[in-house]
Amino acid sequence: MALHRVLQEIVEEKKREIEIIPEYKPAPYQGVGLWQSLRSRKFSIISECKKMSPSSGIIRESYDPLVIAKTYSECGASAISVLTDKKYFGGSLEDLKNVSSQVNLPILRKDFILETKQVAEAREFGAAAILLIVRILTPEKLTELIKEAKKYNMDVLTEIHTEEEALIASKAGANIVGINTRDLDDFTIHQDLVPKVAGKLSPNIVKVGESGVKSKADLDDFRPHVDAALIGTYFMKKTDIRQAWLELF
Repeated sequence: MALHRVLQEIVEEKKREIEIIPEYKPAPYQGVGLWQSLRSRKFSIISECKKMSPSSGIIRESYDPLVIAKTYSECGASAISVLTDKKYFGGSLEDLKNVSSQVNLPILRKDFILETKQVAEAREFGAAAILLIVRILTPEKLTELIKEAKKYNMDVLTEIHTEEEALIASKAGANIVGINTRDLDDFTIHQDLVPKVAGKLSPNIVKVGESGVKSKADLDDFRPHVDAALIGTYFMKKTDIRQAWLELF
């Protein structure tokens, strides 16, 4: 499938970055994993630290991921997602390292992961889990990267956007699947995607609704179909994250 221009640009930039990644040999992850943490509650939240995005521009001017992550933890998040892409999302590996070293929750590295070197890099900087986007990977590469993550005892949030991608994720051995309602081709939100795709996934798979939560009503639309929601922009746009959390729940 041909990628949208912006997504293609990000992938090409990522390939250039991969060339200079050192060969890390990190120790396996020892803590509570993402799958276990999301399964421990009836409905779980992965809260995201995100400064900016290609579709929204700057989302949060005063961006301190450690302060934000600690607030999320105190509010009751089950896991924290940290953007590490610098050029397009304003994140860094240092953000990941700081959050993972000081927040006692599974930390997800959210980036555009294409090669095994990035998996080792994620673990080196403290990630308990990584994001893999089906749209930018071949089925073979997806399977390879999921296996690589398991070597370091890391979980994988496998992101899908269509029913076809749900099948690819399942065949690759994904056990946490994020259904992203944001279309990566035109960045529009398709709220009906979650109920349409969730039913196609095995009950053993932890299902995560991603993108499009702007209110309690949006979250309530997700709840019957998934086990968790990943929420970033909603919180990042609010001055008071604690108050925003209370309004949502």
